[in-house]
Amino acid sequence: MIKLLILDVDGVLTDGTKFYNEKHEVLGKRYMCKDFTAIKRFAAAGVKVIMLSGDNFNRHMAEKRNIPFYCSRGSDLSLDKSRFINVFIEEYGVSKEEMCFVGDDYFDLSMFKSLKHCFSTNDAPQIIKNNSYMTLSRNGGAGVIVELYDFFISHRWISDATEEQVAELDKLEATSEEMS
Repeated sequence: MIKLLILDVDGVLTDGTKFYNEKHEVLGKRYMCKDFTAIKRFAAAGVKVIMLSGDNFNRHMAEKRNIPFYCSRGSDLSLDKSRFINVFIEEYGVSKEEMCFVGDDYFDLSMFKSLKHCFSTNDAPQIIKNNSYMTLSRNGGAGVIVELYDFFISHRWISDATEEQVAELDKLEATSEEMS
């Protein structure tokens, strides 16, 4: 049973496109809202969802959506995401077998080599797909988490969340309050 879903952000929740200004500062990224609903559905179904990204730009978005965020870029500027596995075991009281990771790029390879349940996007490089439990049919930013949720439901890895549970989680997000 999967108890912790670990999501890469860029290339999974986004298509990997970043908008830059003339100083090469990131101005924005594009996300699919349906994936954020799928994240709430996972949480309402009892799966803890966290984000693990090499880009700290994503922290503010995660905080607004009440999703724990971990920046994998260490003080030595390394991007080895697998060094967080023991942190997650301790913080969330889960085993490696109860973790699931979704990634899309070469810098996710250490997670794919360390965990059994790793899913890749359809547009991931072949080396990621080769190390994946399953390659999803969707490209990054095109409903990857929606497809993953449907996979979990269809394979009975989780029970479907109710509309009421998802709606209550939605009310807790700062983004919902800002839309009113």
